[in-house]
Amino acid sequence: MTAHGSDEDVHIGQVVHVMREGMLGVPGGEYTLEASAENPAVLIQLFEQEENGYWEATNLYTGCMMSLMVAIDPLPQEPEDSEVAMAMYDAQLGKAEKPNYANIIKPRSGGSNPSNPKLYARVVQAAKDKFEVYPSAVANSWVVQEYKRRGGTYKSEKALGSDNFWNGFLK
Repeated sequence: MTAHGSDEDVHIGQVVHVMREGMLGVPGGEYTLEASAENPAVLIQLFEQEENGYWEATNLYTGCMMSLMVAIDPLPQEPEDSEVAMAMYDAQLGKAEKPNYANIIKPRSGGSNPSNPKLYARVVQAAKDKFEVYPSAVANSWVVQEYKRRGGTYKSEKALGSDNFWNGFLK
């Protein structure tokens, strides 16, 4: 567990991603962190204390530079359901198995497709080499930006019809 703080606030949570190069967040955005080998950027899942005194992970995340973090003692957490804990245990290896996120996260259907699949495949492979966790929000954002930077465009599967606003829908 780690605590992240500034003069204004303190966040308590657990580091879920460490980035040693590149940008954490949207480049050029107000909340972008530039990571380096000397001072990595980290993504922290925030925890909140329940009425029973246990700490529970939330769906909120924050980023900070590793130099701002302070290590704290482990927080008391409610014991996990034994069925869930056993599902993550691999008896043959004798240790917890890292989940395969590619099998869990399904791509959304519809939307746009890359107009240059070969270029897109090269960018995706570069993202898999660059990021420790792929797919992830940060890695997927990087793929889109890098694909566009290299000249790639997207095409929509939905054809523009007469019911489209730009085709005179409201005339």
